[in-house]
Amino acid sequence: MRISLVAAAIGLSIVGISGTKADAATRQATNIAAQELAPALQTLARERDVQVVYRSELVGDHRTSGATGNLTFEEALRQLLDGTGLTYRYLADKAITIVAIPSRNSGLSPGKTGDRNTSNGGGASKRSPQ
Repeated sequence: MRISLVAAAIGLSIVGISGTKADAATRQATNIAAQELAPALQTLARERDVQVVYRSELVGDHRTSGATGNLTFEEALRQLLDGTGLTYRYLADKAITIVAIPSRNSGLSPGKTGDRNTSNGGGASKRSPQ
């Protein structure tokens, strides 16, 4: 798994900056318009001081309906990913990666695919298993 993660790191798009940890439960006014997914993720990363890592071909032509409201980081991220077939996993406290939601017949249990995470409302653990 770690080797594939390192291999996937080549050609990844990295968005955001690191700094003081923002509390994931802190609500913040969010107003990200419907648009292509990549710029929406960049906006969220910049506003919340979080790194967002993804393969550009995975995010590709996906569009988001946006995220609006007084939202936590995870609520905003879920709104952005809603309907895209994508979800996220924590790599570190202030770093996430965007991944495809595995198909049911992939042989992976839900605990291995998601974390606090899925855009379909699943998962509750803090970090994904390594």
